[in-house]
Amino acid sequence: MASKKYIMPMVLFAALAASAAPPAAGLIEVRPDGMRTLFTTERLHRNDQVVAQSAESQGIAKCCVALRILGPQRRRSDVSDELTGRRVRAYALPSLKAPDTLPYLGGALVFHARDEDASQVEHALSGDPAGKALPTVCISSEGAHLLQWLDGKPKAHLYMHFDYAVEPSCSEDMLKKSH
Repeated sequence: MASKKYIMPMVLFAALAASAAPPAAGLIEVRPDGMRTLFTTERLHRNDQVVAQSAESQGIAKCCVALRILGPQRRRSDVSDELTGRRVRAYALPSLKAPDTLPYLGGALVFHARDEDASQVEHALSGDPAGKALPTVCISSEGAHLLQWLDGKPKAHLYMHFDYAVEPSCSEDMLKKSH
């Protein structure tokens, strides 16, 4: 009998293969005031679904939270598409109400409401506590990189520039593979 840790990745793979369009990558930003924003190159609409990482009390990523797009936000110049140069769009997500909200950047997948199997994919991802199906987010010396690969090739590379230097967590090899 196969264990649950092997069944969920198989369900996720089958759900992704069955969906009408593959999910798009997105970068989710949580600000100290609880405001959440999604950045993606996709044109989205209300009720499109987002499955995203969220932060636990120590700022450690956990998976997954399901959110709905509330509407578009003003474009920001500090977020760019490093892979294709496409326009990066910003979308409002429901805010967090907790008074001790931690600022956070994480990976997300976006499912269009018009895709019949989006809820099936969202359900499959909820069984992925490590968030292995989500894009990777790492930090370089001056910003955050959202990286996603498909069949060993880069599929998405969004970059959010910070106005200050930070301790990097991205490996040079990881960044080289993303161009």
